This record gives sequence, structure tokens and C-alpha cells, in this order.
Amino acid sequence: MQRRPWQLLMTGNPKEPIAFSVETRDSLTSMFELFPHLSSLTLKTRHGDLSATRDFPGDYTSRVDEMIAAVFRNDPEITGIVFPATSTRPEHTATPDDPHWSADGRILSEISEALRAGKITGDEAVRRMKELHSGE
Repeated sequence: MQRRPWQLLMTGNPKEPIAFSVETRDSLTSMFELFPHLSSLTLKTRHGDLSATRDFPGDYTSRVDEMIAAVFRNDPEITGIVFPATSTRPEHTATPDDPHWSADGRILSEISEALRAGKITGDEAVRRMKELHSGE
């Protein structure tokens, strides 16, 4: 069985600490597995609301880009992979020349690489990412 690339994350500010059973956490996790389009759930409790979401590792998008590049490298007859539009992103086609899951993938990769190489600070990387997503 393959391990999923995310874990369940529950956040909130309840009036008192809340501990859920393993069965409840497993059920919530299964809901996200069965409904991949589901971005979050709100859990209403007597002590306040909690948000349940998928928590992916910080490098998951670069890992997806690496997988896309591997597909093109291993099977050159594949010329594009279409990522459908969502409510927040337009449709994007990854190609051998632009092997990124997002239209902003190349720019985000450049920002991440500059940060890793010490060419920019963390604050500068955040500023550039915000600028990219704000459309300025």
C-alpha cells in the first residue's frame, strides 16, 4: 500500500483543549482520501470550531515538478500534461520545455533556488512570492 503524501492537520482556537479519538482522525483522513477535491472541513465543537485540512510537506510542489520532468524524460512521445483549471488557477499544460504543474512554476522554482543558494533572503523570497500571487 502506498503512503499518502500528506497528513491530517487540525487547527483552531477552542476554549479548551480537544483530543479526538484515533477513529475520528482516521474517519476524517478517509473523507479527504475519498473526496480529493475537498480542501478543508470545519469541525463544530462545544468549545469552538476547528479546521481540518491536508498538510503537505513544504517541498511537495517541487517533487511534482520533478515527476513531470521524469515523465517527459522517460517517455518523449508525451508532449504535454494538462492540469485542469480550479477555482483559483487557470488550466495549465506542462511541457518538456516547461515541466511545471503551475503556470508560475518556473518563477517559483527560480525563487526557491535563489533562496537555497543564499542569493536572496527569506524576506525577499516571501515578497517575490506575494508579488507573483497578487498580480502586481
